[in-house]
This record gives sequence, C-alpha cells and structure tokens, in this order.
Amino acid sequence: MAVTAIQDVRDVLAAYPELADVAVLTHVQEPAGEVLVAYVVPSGPGLDLAALHKYVRKTLPGGAVPAAIITVDSIPLDAGGTPQPQALPAPDLRGLLPYRSPETPRQEALCTIFAEVLSRTRCGVDDDFFIMGGESIDAMLIASRVGPEVGLEISMNELFDAPTVAELDELLDRLSTNGG
Repeated sequence: MAVTAIQDVRDVLAAYPELADVAVLTHVQEPAGEVLVAYVVPSGPGLDLAALHKYVRKTLPGGAVPAAIITVDSIPLDAGGTPQPQALPAPDLRGLLPYRSPETPRQEALCTIFAEVLSRTRCGVDDDFFIMGGESIDAMLIASRVGPEVGLEISMNELFDAPTVAELDELLDRLSTNGG
C-alpha cells in the first residue's frame, strides 16, 4: 500500500469530528494479504462506530477503506513520533479472503454490480456482502440490478442468504433450473 494512500486515509479519518487521534497501518493477514487497519482515539464518550464506518465508505474509494477500524485509548508513538504497531492491538481479520476473479460472464456482471453498489474498486467472487459493509439499502439496490442484468429476479432476503457472488451465482443456477 502506497504511503500517500495511507496518508490520505489518515487525513479522511482525522477530519472526522468525533476523533481525537488516528493511525493507519498496514497488516499482513493470510490469506487476504496486505490490508489497511485504522486505529482511532475518540474525542469523547459514545463514538458511533457504525456512523464512522459509513462516513469512511462514502468518503474513500473502495480499495482505500480500512479492513478494520479499532478504537484505542491512545496511539503509542516511538521517539520519532511514528505509531508503534507492536504496541497496538492486533486486528481480527479472519473473515477476509484473497481475491478470486469471476470465471463466467454472469459472475463478472455480479462482481461489477456488487463493486458499484458497495463503492469498491473491485469485488471477487468470494467477497462477502456483509464484510464489505453492505446494508439493507445496498441489498435492495443489488437485487434490483441483478434481475435486468441476468434475467432472474432475486429478493433482498435471498441476497442475505447468499451474500457472496459465488453463492448468489449458485442460487441463480437453482432458480433457473426450477423455472425462476
């Protein structure tokens, strides 16, 4: 991850009014690889993490959105003023998977729909709607776009039950076999 990208993410988070301090670091998490993790110090009690996540997803391009935002009491710094990653809590990134490319035209179309609706630079077939920050309104938008794109209608609840492109593709196979 480029240093300027890390600084850009840090600047976006630092502009959030409920934060007193911010550090953005890269972590290597197998099998996902290198990801951004943000450590934030609230400026007061009652930080709304859901609102912060929403702000970050709306402000940053998908690839720059941190994989995790962790609240801490302070950002430990070394003598040079650089955050000390070893002094910060390790993020729990178990839900992240490596990128897997779409293998069929329908999977390609579904990946494009997921990426566009969730404001991501790309979406792999195993990327989970919920882990990518999907909410009910996003599910409605995806469901409304899938029908015209692939010729089979799905409901928001079906997307909740099949939250990855791979699972949704399998569901669409079943629906087409059963007559839609």
